[in-house]
Formats: sequence, structure tokens, C-alpha cells
Amino acid sequence: MSVPRHGLLIGGEVVETEAWMDVDDPATGEVIARIAAATPDDAMRAVAAANAALPGWRATPPLERGALIAKLARLLDDEAPRIAELIHREEGKPLGEAQAEVARANEVVHHFAAEAERLWSSHLPAGPGGRGSTVRPDPVGVVAAITPWNFPVALVVWKLAPALAAGCTLVVKPAQEAPLAAWAVCEAAQRVLPPGVVNCVTGEGPPLGEALATADGVEKVAFTGSRRVAELIAGWAAPRLKHLSLELGGHGPLIALPDADVATVVDVAVSQGYANAGQACYSVNRVLAHRSLVADVLDGIRERVAALTLGPMATERGLERHRMLMEDARARHAKVEGGEDLGGRFVAPALVTGAGPGVRLVDEEPFTPVVAVMAYDEVADAVAEANRPDYGLVGYVCGEDLRRTMDVAQAVECGTVVVNGWRVVVPYAPYAGWRGSGVGAELGRPGLEAFIRWQHLRVLA
Repeated sequence: MSVPRHGLLIGGEVVETEAWMDVDDPATGEVIARIAAATPDDAMRAVAAANAALPGWRATPPLERGALIAKLARLLDDEAPRIAELIHREEGKPLGEAQAEVARANEVVHHFAAEAERLWSSHLPAGPGGRGSTVRPDPVGVVAAITPWNFPVALVVWKLAPALAAGCTLVVKPAQEAPLAAWAVCEAAQRVLPPGVVNCVTGEGPPLGEALATADGVEKVAFTGSRRVAELIAGWAAPRLKHLSLELGGHGPLIALPDADVATVVDVAVSQGYANAGQACYSVNRVLAHRSLVADVLDGIRERVAALTLGPMATERGLERHRMLMEDARARHAKVEGGEDLGGRFVAPALVTGAGPGVRLVDEEPFTPVVAVMAYDEVADAVAEANRPDYGLVGYVCGEDLRRTMDVAQAVECGTVVVNGWRVVVPYAPYAGWRGSGVGAELGRPGLEAFIRWQHLRVLA
């Protein structure tokens, strides 16, 4: 049976390549599409197209630029069911989670359409002897956006929308494991925006990533993925003094204070621990519960987990990692409930007790459906454990005494800390990794300014 083929998107055209790559459904193994396998030369053609489009897009007045981005947002609203289905098929995410991803991503596009309209210059009055200063924003230039497979639309849009609002043009490189929904977003942008403003190259990650990170015509690399790959990208980009945004992994702690509402703790732990089969950088990986709460928290998680149905692990690597983490935990005398293979790439959600430093799933980002529950006696010990691993992306704190809860939240060394709930991302606030979880911020005003360079016009006469 023939399957759809998706060429490269370069300069407003669909470009075919000599080589193609299969995209499979991780739930069934069925090939659902073929994507163009770009070469580094193809990537350079996309960079050239983005550079050719840059002067016109940079010169587009902010109100007009915002109107075009808003038109893209409305088109993506119309395309949302189709794009969510693509995520569901190529990445294995349950359809409801895929629909939520697309809906939240579209909110980001609408937000930055409005932000584009609010880009203005500032006039600063001078002291004696001058006429004043004007400070104006200018786009950094062409952006290479390199994105992962676990949120194939959201993590493209977090880069695409603010970059467009700032006046940048882009070359998007989606993950080869799940490129179809990202491709669909870029194709929608190609229908709405001038040719070359948004380009998309698909194919094998390392050669294309190196080509884009070293290209003379790329001024910024915006990357989401693993720390290991980020170090490679930074090594390629740093000698060329390129702008960098790196959003990396996390190891999310959930601190349940002695007065925390157990139902809320359980809801946060399960909702964020097992979403997308644990394949999320914001996942709750460790529940640090006061000893007085541990039994009730475990009972609540067990009850909720028994009713869960997870999607498959998106990759064979992820499946193998899950097995390794379960074996390592048992070998180090932790108790593992669940976590067994269910056939194909499906695994049962795992709940682990008795784990501590030295057990890999509490030292390293698991990226699989596993939550460890760890007891503490003193709040200071919980904060110390929350901050122990070299991650700092998202943390969670639950407690009824709001003053103490906020003090603890501010002591957690993460770019985002969610208090008494689990909704992490909003378009108007920054999402930033601290320590080993990244460099720079996405979303909010800081996420827009990440694509801006500032010019000072000092008028003396």
C-alpha cells in the first residue's frame, strides 16, 4: 500500500530528494508516511532561502506582521484535528493528549501574533548636549529551530511563533522519529507567509544539526532535546558566536509539605508523572512526601495508576531504557510496582519506593512512565533532595500554608515551579531551564526577546 510522501519545504516550494525515510506508528509498527531525507547541501539551500526572505520580513511593519501570524494561528485552529491525529499516529501519544498539545500550541501562536504588534522603539530623553536616544528592537536573523519528537508541535511553535513576531526567518529541523505534525505546521506557515520565511528540512539528525549549527547564514540555534546533543550543538555554534537557546531535560521533584492536600498531591503526581508515557521534560519523577503522608500518597497513586492506559514508548531506545531502569532499581533493592512489558512498545506505569541517590531513575531523567516516592522528615531535607540532581526545569510544591509553600517553591532551583496544581505552561510567562536543564528562556516576553538584538541610536545633534 502506498503511503504519503512529504518533501522538504524550501523557499515556498515542496522539494523532493533522492533518499526517503519511513515514519512508523509506534503502536503497530506500520509505516504511515515517508519523509524526504535531506542532505547538508539541502539544509544550506533552506538557509539561503531564509536569508533571501529575511530583508522583506524584517521590514514588514509590526502590525502587518502580527496580522499574518494571526492568520496562521486561525489556519492552525482549523487544521487542529488533522495535526492532532498526526501526533497520535507518529508519536503514539493518546489522542486526547495530542489534541491538548495542539490546542495549547495554538494559544502560543495567537499570543505572539499580538506580541508582534506590541514591538515598539523607546525614546529616551538626553541630558545637556544631546537630542536623546532611541532604542529599537531588530531580529537576530535566520534561526535554526531543532526540535524533538515528544512534543512535535508545541516545541516547534515555541520557537516559530516568537521568532516570527521578532522578524526572524527560520529553518525548522523536526525529529526524524516524528516529523509529520511539525511538517504540517511549517506547511501551513508556507501557505500564509511570504516564501522562505519558514522552511523545513527533514532527515537524519546529526548531519543536519551540524550543518545548521555551523552555517554562516544562521545567526541563532534554538534547540530542545538532550543535554548530550546540546553540548554538541553548543560546540559547533560557539566558535561562530551564534545566539543559542537550549531547553534540555528535567528531573521534576514534587514536594508534598506536611499540610498538603493528599488528593492534590496524587493528582499532580499521576497527571504529570505518566503523561505521554513519561516522555516529557516536565514530568514528576520524584514525589518527596512528608513521612506522615507517604502511606496515603502511595495508596492514592496506586488507585489512579490501576485505571491508567498509556500510549506506547515512542522509540525502541525508550523501551530499552525503561527496562534498564527497572532492572537497575531492583538490583539496588528498590521496590518496583508495575513497569512490566505489555507487548510491542507498551509498558505498564511503574511506581518505585525505597530508591535513593545511586539509583539511576532518581539520578537521571528517566523519560519513561515511572514515579519514585521518597519520604522525608524535615522540609530542608526535601528541598536539598529536590535540588540534588543537576537539573532545574520544572518542580512542584503542594501545601496549605501559602506563605511556607511559596518560601519552599522559591527555594526549588527550577525555572518553573508549580504550586498546588500541575498546569505548567502559559504563553505569557517564560519557560526556562536552570543549571543542567538549559540556557535561555522560551515563551513570555523573555522568549520574544531571545530572538531580538537591540540597537541604540544616540542622537547628539
